[in-house]
Formats: sequence, structure tokens, C-alpha cells
Amino acid sequence: MTPTETTTTALLSRLPELQEGKMPPVEPKLTDELVQAVLGGGQEAIVGLIDALREVDNGSDWKVRFMLQALVIAVGTAAQAPHKRKLAEIMLDEAAGIRPAPIRTFLLARLRLLAGCDELPRLIALLTAEDPQLSDAAATVLVSIGTPSKEPLAEALKAAQGLRKDAIQNALAQIR
Repeated sequence: MTPTETTTTALLSRLPELQEGKMPPVEPKLTDELVQAVLGGGQEAIVGLIDALREVDNGSDWKVRFMLQALVIAVGTAAQAPHKRKLAEIMLDEAAGIRPAPIRTFLLARLRLLAGCDELPRLIALLTAEDPQLSDAAATVLVSIGTPSKEPLAEALKAAQGLRKDAIQNALAQIR
């Protein structure tokens, strides 16, 4: 195991195990401690969590998914604003990379709560992803950004075809 894998495993082992196949209650204090530990570990710790995601969401990686969601929620507070931009950047780097489409789509779904104008160009580029799930997920993030996405989406629509064109049209219709 690499040091990052060891650290990730140690952090995740602090979370309770599933109870009869269901997620157990997790103490907010523990969640806060784990979030701070991951944020303290920086990019390496965050990518370590992302590396632990499984392509098939069958519950075996629930702790990883829980922690990534907890990170997204935590950095959404004013006190954690400095971490928000960095987490969005890391998640977008990983979503735009070579990971399996279900993992990339999961990361894009989390980005809905983080992304802003800085991420627009890279999200627009994902509209042309080979997998329509990815382009749909990118369009959803662009909708969450709102009005600043309108012009780039309108530009992308000019070259779009098929399902991608539909996704862009739907995104534009949702932005008021």
C-alpha cells in the first residue's frame, strides 16, 4: 500500500460499518474530524479518496462516497471557502481525466454544489464527451452555475448534434 492508500484506509476505518446493508448514523463530530483530516492532507488525500471509488455503486465504497459528499458540503460554508475552489479544481481534473464514466459522472454530480465561473471552459469541453452520461452530467453542472453558463452553452449548441444537442437545449431551457 502507498502512504496515501494507508492514510485513506485509516480515515475510512473510523466510520462505522454498514448495519444490515444500511448506512449507519455517523456522528457529526466524527464527520467534521474526518473532513478536516482530508482537507489537511490536501490534493493527495482528496485524490486518494477518489482513487478508492468503485466503478459500480453497489455499496462497497459507501464510506468513500460519504466522505466525498461530506467534503463538498463542508467546503460550501463560508468558513471553508478557501478549500471550495481547490476541491472543485481537483474534482474537475479527475472528472475530465481517464477514470471510468460512472466515477466521472459521480464527481460531476458533486460539482453541482461547487462549480462556478472558473470551471465554465472545462465543463463546456465535457459536453463533447464520448459518453452521453458525462455530457449530461456536465450540462447539469452548467445549469447549477446559472446565467454565466448561457453564452458558452449557446456557443456549444451551434456545433452540437444528437443527444448532446438535446442536453444543451435542455440546459439552456432551465437557465432563466
